Amino acid sequence: MLGREKNNIYAIWFYLFLGSFLLGIVVMNMGSNLFLIEDGIFSAASVNRLKYIELDSGRFFIYVLKHRIGEGLLMVLVSTTGLGLLSVYGCVIWQGILAGMMVTASVIRFGTKGLLLILGGMFPHQLLLVPAEIMLLGWCYENYCKGHWGGKYVPSYYKGKQQLIRQTILLVWIGMVILIGCILESYVNPILVTDLIKIF
Repeated sequence: MLGREKNNIYAIWFYLFLGSFLLGIVVMNMGSNLFLIEDGIFSAASVNRLKYIELDSGRFFIYVLKHRIGEGLLMVLVSTTGLGLLSVYGCVIWQGILAGMMVTASVIRFGTKGLLLILGGMFPHQLLLVPAEIMLLGWCYENYCKGHWGGKYVPSYYKGKQQLIRQTILLVWIGMVILIGCILESYVNPILVTDLIKIF
């Protein structure tokens, strides 16, 4: 994408995410009786189970990697179709709603400690996975534009074979970042969460 166009798109995604985040807060507050039942999200029983769970990091890594790479490949494939643009914006909205609901649920359940639980559950892997997802969304957006808008937002010096090589290198780079993020999520984050959960 061109620099100016890229900045405009990222700004739109940011405000769309922010609006969806607020919508998630409203949904969780309105539906708290439905979502925050005894065995629901962030229930005391589920948090207590985390204190004694013995996690097989190797198997968890395989599960997380399949999940994240699978989602990424699906986004890449859909970006080649007429639904590519819809999938990008749909992903931004969905992630915003989920984030709003998760944060609200944790605060309703545990107050300030709930925010600590959310932050602990995100660190350190999300420091890599969030930028990787943004880059992937940008890749999918550009790929959609290339196929359906005649490369309107692709720089003129990236055409044909050069564009294909550039997209391939960027996609491999995104994949490597996701891989490292999955390693951190599987082997480092569980240790942090296990220590953090002791305050509950």
